[in-house]
Amino acid sequence: MFALALARVGGISPATVMRRIAIISDIHSNMAALNAVLKDIDGQKVDSIYCLGDVVGYGPEPVDAMGTVLDVCDEGRVICGNHDHASIYEPIGFNAEARQAAIWTNQQIKAGAMNPLAWINGKYKRWKWLKNLPSSFTEGDVLYVHASPRNHMEEYILEEHTLGRSYLGEDPRQLLEENFALVGHTCFVGHTHRPGVVTGDDLQWHSLKSLNYRWTIDARKTIVNVGSVGQPRDHDPRACYAIFDGASIEWRRVEYDIERTRKLIYANDHLGNHLGDRLLLGR
Repeated sequence: MFALALARVGGISPATVMRRIAIISDIHSNMAALNAVLKDIDGQKVDSIYCLGDVVGYGPEPVDAMGTVLDVCDEGRVICGNHDHASIYEPIGFNAEARQAAIWTNQQIKAGAMNPLAWINGKYKRWKWLKNLPSSFTEGDVLYVHASPRNHMEEYILEEHTLGRSYLGEDPRQLLEENFALVGHTCFVGHTHRPGVVTGDDLQWHSLKSLNYRWTIDARKTIVNVGSVGQPRDHDPRACYAIFDGASIEWRRVEYDIERTRKLIYANDHLGNHLGDRLLLGR
């Protein structure tokens, strides 16, 4: 009854309230992390799995990550992230390390995709799927994007903006206000790899620690970052994802075999060692 009341007051559809959705993001070709998260999801009695993008990029196992996400996520409920886009097209604006990883990823996922046998082994299906991912989708008053409501693939919404700071010269308050103007009620994002909530009435940041890993939906507009499965950057190296049931959001942290992924990165001449080392620190 509480959830249905929230649906009427907050504008969330009852259909959304009644379902439990696991929301993953920013896997970055890290299969050890993805498999650990999926194992955890198995015990959470969810109805669906959505993905907010960056399935590939940075990590050592892009083809496996694509195949797994394609298999486990609801059709039409996977978003294109900036690294997904860069790995299909051109990694414009990336630093040297990210660019090199994107070019290598392109080679891996494109290899054999146009071969006639690709129809049998699934390579063409995965390539076409990644190439045609949408940049957003909406369910009732809930918007799902990779980065931000006004720039679906590339804009960062950070704690720093709520503190009046900006690294790119834009007005941080204007950035937040313009993004919230595009939010019906709740917006889920990834991209920064830093989980938490920004509330629209006061433009304040709420960390997982302050929330005790749970947010109860109320009448306020919110932008919710679900964190990163494969490359957390909030100084917690555990994989992160969220579960949304329409009435509340719960973040879950999952330990995984970081050393396995780190060794695979070290063994790959196309991926910088830094990409493995940072996993140990969660930053």
